[in-house]
Parts: sequence; C-alpha cells; structure tokens
Amino acid sequence: MKSLSGRMTVVVAALVIVAMMPAVAFAQMQIPGLGSLDKGQLLEQSKKLVADLTSMKSSGKLGAADTAKVDTMLPKATAVNTELAKPQVEPSRLTQLAGQLGDLQKQYSALKGGMK
Repeated sequence: MKSLSGRMTVVVAALVIVAMMPAVAFAQMQIPGLGSLDKGQLLEQSKKLVADLTSMKSSGKLGAADTAKVDTMLPKATAVNTELAKPQVEPSRLTQLAGQLGDLQKQYSALKGGMK
C-alpha cells in the first residue's frame, strides 16, 4: 500500500508540473526527479487503472456503495484510455486527460484502501 501511495504522490506532482508547462513541450517532457512523462506513460497508467477497476468489480469483495462507485469510475477510466489511445492528442487535451486520470487514480486508491 505504501508503494501505491508513493506512486500516487509522484503522479499528482507530475500532473501539477504538467499543467504548468507550455503546451509545446508535451510530446515528451523531462521532469527533474521523475524522468519523462509522455502520452505513452499516461496510456499505460490508464490501461492499468481500467484493468484494476475491472478486477475490483469482479472480485465480489465490494459492498453495494463501492460497487456503485466502481460502476461510475469504470466508464470514465475507459473514456480516458480511449482518448489516450488515439494517434494524435492535442497538448491541452492531454493535460485534461492527465488530470482526469489522476483524479480517478485517487478515487481508486481510496476504494482499494477501504477494502483491506
């Protein structure tokens, strides 16, 4: 769990930095201490989130309220994944998608933390 929290902190910090960067730098950015953050990395994170939410939903370990949350999050995560999978994503849209992904990852972490 500490590992996931640490990664979430890094992702949130990266998203804040990304939001402050000029749009022309989005093809591949070097962020001190984090390395590069690009569309491909965001796509991999979104794929993992969709897989994790799907797994969580099918686990049978969720109560009714948490199942409803996953049911709300899964289409949003899938939509982010679909947008990131497109060959061309405008830099401003990439920033929006990164923010949405970060929000969904926070919600997922809260749900996962409540399951233990």
